[in-house]
Amino acid sequence: MLNIRGLTGCIVLPSSPCYDESRQVYNSRFNKYPKVIVYCNYTKDVVNAVLWARRERMPFRLRCGGHSYEAYSLINCGLVIDVSGLQSLEYHKESRTIQIGAGHRLLPLYEALWNEGVTLPGGTCPTVGISGQTLGGGYGYLSRLFGMTCDNLLEVEMVTAQGTVIRANENHHSDLLWACRGGGGGSFGAVTSLLFQVHPIEKVVRFRMTWEFSSLRSVVQFWQEWAPFTDPRLTSLLALPARNQGELRASGIFVGTEQELSQIIAPLRETIPPESVEVHALSWLDAARQLAGSPLQQEKFKGSSAYAYKPLSNAAIDQLVFNLENAPGQANVISFGAYGGVISQVPASATAFVHRYPMFMIHYQSYWEQDEDADKNIRWIEDFRNSMLPYTSGAYCNYSDSLILDWSLAYFGTNLERLIKIKRRYDPKNLFCFEQSIPVS
Repeated sequence: MLNIRGLTGCIVLPSSPCYDESRQVYNSRFNKYPKVIVYCNYTKDVVNAVLWARRERMPFRLRCGGHSYEAYSLINCGLVIDVSGLQSLEYHKESRTIQIGAGHRLLPLYEALWNEGVTLPGGTCPTVGISGQTLGGGYGYLSRLFGMTCDNLLEVEMVTAQGTVIRANENHHSDLLWACRGGGGGSFGAVTSLLFQVHPIEKVVRFRMTWEFSSLRSVVQFWQEWAPFTDPRLTSLLALPARNQGELRASGIFVGTEQELSQIIAPLRETIPPESVEVHALSWLDAARQLAGSPLQQEKFKGSSAYAYKPLSNAAIDQLVFNLENAPGQANVISFGAYGGVISQVPASATAFVHRYPMFMIHYQSYWEQDEDADKNIRWIEDFRNSMLPYTSGAYCNYSDSLILDWSLAYFGTNLERLIKIKRRYDPKNLFCFEQSIPVS
């Protein structure tokens, strides 16, 4: 019989009616069975969960949005500490800062901030948890103007391996704040609250262009020389579905006027005439809702990433075309996210997020429905990423990939050694650990 004495919050056991629902995560290809899940509504619940795990010598994982690509926020035969109930929010108008609980999801957070006329740069998936997004870096359609999500982080409240609550900011535990700005979640302690700098926002302009697959070479060649270097008020993405799986799509969000954006995208539009063009102004909140899309059922997928630090050569684009022409399923796509702007103005050593100087990030994605299709889709992602390694480097830790053997260097590069030292200081016994957590040595 499991002794749950000492745990507080909403406790879910295998015998609980909601157990099967509670153990689900975003990537439905994983099926794990925790011994206990505790939903924390207060910081004290997190403290009690950490102390209980120590006492019972039970391994545990931290979960907020449950969007870990490799389901690292779940565990078999262990404890899941779920912080999604930490929903406090306090806006400080004078300093233009927001103090929030670690459990907020992105779209509801954008909606709450919109009521104050401000926003925070983050991703587009509506149910991603803000804490995981921030701790791994945090990229989205406002990043070239306002920086990564972690660049706007001013302070974290954290429950340590000793079960104590500390605050890390520029004056206290500044090394821990540095690590929390892109060093990944779940390695140093359980974050329960975050303080952010936020930014005024009103209307934005959204654009979208499409081309047939036959234009891929021209589109890639132009976009990669344009998107990372254009006006930093524009953050642009380029989606490249596999052949016969949809049109090539360039899109972006611009913080300015429709006339200004039309001038900025004119070179792309004139050089490679698109099949369709959309340019329209709307509120930032409406843009965020549109980018979030319709609610999706849980999907089975595999994702990975890499960074391009120089323009892809003809040989590299040949490799892109080959892989996209030989996709195994019905939903295989890669996308490029433009960097530059404010992202590249932060030194690589200033935060734990080390990937400051690439031109763009490549995001590899494959989706399927039937279990028997898993192997070929996973193999396609792995082969695609490996085939591009001569032209790329590194990887984004928020797009975790268990098949990257040198993942620690790929994610954290030259900042890895400092992250290990901070790990040894705050969690020397490696209580907070998972398959790709910061090691103690």
